[in-house]
This record gives sequence, structure tokens and C-alpha cells, in this order.
Amino acid sequence: MSKKYNEPKLSTYRIRYNAGADHAAEDSYHYFTALDADQALKFHEAMMKRKNFTSQTISVERKDIYADQWIQEDPASL
Repeated sequence: MSKKYNEPKLSTYRIRYNAGADHAAEDSYHYFTALDADQALKFHEAMMKRKNFTSQTISVERKDIYADQWIQEDPASL
């Protein structure tokens, strides 16, 4: 039986960030489900803007569900 709908694959992304260069003692993470790393980073930036937070984005990682590890992604806008 064939698949009826051709839906894009969503992945889980982890954004590693901190409060800035002068407050870099501890990193934090946000998790997003998105189509690609660029979309996940846009979600993160929109959330930070909506909450009036400033931050320094360190990395964007995609969860590989088969290997159970995080893979470094390079979004175009980072």
C-alpha cells in the first residue's frame, strides 16, 4: 500500500545559548520541532524577541533518533 500524503519530515532541534559574552558562565537549551535548522533558529529568535531576552546563540543541533545522539547543524543565518 502506498503512502497517500507526502509530508515533510520534522526533526527535533536543540538550540544552545547563553545570556551573552559577559554572562557566559552557564549555557541553556531550547528545544524545537522544525523542518530544518534555519526554521528552528527562527523559532528561537522569535521567542527571545517576544520575551524581550537578549542571548548569544552558540550552536544548533539535530537529534538523530536512530543513533540517539545530537548532530551539529550549520544554519545559514547563524
